[in-house]
Order: sequence, then C-alpha cells, then structure tokens
Amino acid sequence: MEREGALRCLCPPGLHLAADNKTCEDVDECGRNADVCPTRRMCKNTFGSFVCVCQDGFVMGTLQGSVKCRDKDECLTGSHQCSHQAHCVNTDGSYTCQCLDDYFGNGRTCWPRRATQSSAAMYFNYKLSRKTKSRRPSS
Repeated sequence: MEREGALRCLCPPGLHLAADNKTCEDVDECGRNADVCPTRRMCKNTFGSFVCVCQDGFVMGTLQGSVKCRDKDECLTGSHQCSHQAHCVNTDGSYTCQCLDDYFGNGRTCWPRRATQSSAAMYFNYKLSRKTKSRRPSS
C-alpha cells in the first residue's frame, strides 16, 4: 500500500507486521485471549489462525445435534491404567481406580490384604523366635 509516496506493508488477518516493517509474523490468538474457545476446549495456535481442540479426557462428538467435546470414558474403552485387582470409575474428563475389597493400594497398584498382627503380637513373636534360636544346642 502506498501512502504519500511511502510504501507500507499490510498483513492478512491472523498475521501482523514484524518489527522490520517488511515481513508478516503470526499473531498468537491463544496467548492474547484465553477465553476464545468454548467449554471443555483449549486453544492451539496455528500460523495465521487457531483451532479449538478438546481438553485431555474429552473427545469430539455429536451431542444433541451439535459437535461438542464429550467425556472420554476411559473405563469403557480400556485406556485406563488401573490394576487388574481394581475397578475403574469414570469421572468427568478423567477416571479413578479403586482396589477391590480384598486388596489395598492406590488403585494403579493393589496388594492383597492379609490378616495383620498388632505391633505387640509381632514384637512378642520376634522375641519368642530369638529365644528359640538361642536355646538350640550347637552342633
């Protein structure tokens, strides 16, 4: 574009004039406006534009006649990391793992429950085993 004898460069939408006043560079729409995408979507900058993609734990799908991000059921698809001794519980955008009744742990790792002895009983058994070992005749 010429203005009173001087040339001035214009950039297409999504780009702006760089500091050298000769080249166009990308505008980061995501960095400028955090609320540019609808609920459950996050902004990904592209050259000259941006796209809204589903957040982790959600997948694009049709809900009530419109395209929306819906919950990804990791329990149903088997994409969870729960232990074989745990069951998966789907949550909105994620899941949790709960050890089965006969197991304990964080759900990703579960150990069998054993009848636990009280610390007093464990100490008594330890002392008893020490006395038994010391009474054995040496060969």
